[in-house]
Amino acid sequence: MFAATGCGSDRQKGADVAEDRADGPLVAAMMPDIPPYLYLDPDTGEVKGIDVDIIRAAAARLGRDLEIRTAPFAEILPAVKNGTADFAAAGITITEGRSRDADFSDSYAEEGCVFLYRASDPPPTMIRAESLRVGVVDSMFGDFYITRHGIEPFRFASLPEIVTNLVAGRLDAVFYDRPALAIAAQASGGALAVTPLVTREYYGIAVRKGRPDLLAAVNDVIRERREGAAQ
Repeated sequence: MFAATGCGSDRQKGADVAEDRADGPLVAAMMPDIPPYLYLDPDTGEVKGIDVDIIRAAAARLGRDLEIRTAPFAEILPAVKNGTADFAAAGITITEGRSRDADFSDSYAEEGCVFLYRASDPPPTMIRAESLRVGVVDSMFGDFYITRHGIEPFRFASLPEIVTNLVAGRLDAVFYDRPALAIAAQASGGALAVTPLVTREYYGIAVRKGRPDLLAAVNDVIRERREGAAQ
């Protein structure tokens, strides 16, 4: 079930039901668990990050309010597919399969997955991972990648609980997006470390199909941010 969050002009609503939003706020389904792309401000509880900045700017361009609903990653893309959300965001890797259920914006970041592990242990590799207890966030790209390589991971709804299990010795490694795991390693005071990139991915905003106006607004914002960064 979605949980509503946000502040300012963002509207708040908790019901996860299909609705006619022609004159209401646009709805964004997000998993704020992948800094710096999406995260919860520890002081205010507000969703912040690159992804939400893009979507807020797109909604403003269209003259619409934005309602943010947070949920586990496994729920946010289905919400766009079934029409309960207009956008989904969480550092989402653009794939052919996902593009059947949602339209994706232009890519706004190139990232990849790495292993997070206890620094006292040998660094994991894809070959060694076959004999390790590897934690992933359910339905994220890291889950698909590990599974496709014949490794059955331990699936969790959020990154913090995976890192907790790693530190406690119940897991041998975490496979997830590099930016968030680099932050976790830095915060550990040297107890945790990350490997070099294992995958290379392109992130995009998922947009409800049949809404070219929303897709165009998001792409315009991404293009302007890219041009601004290049100046």
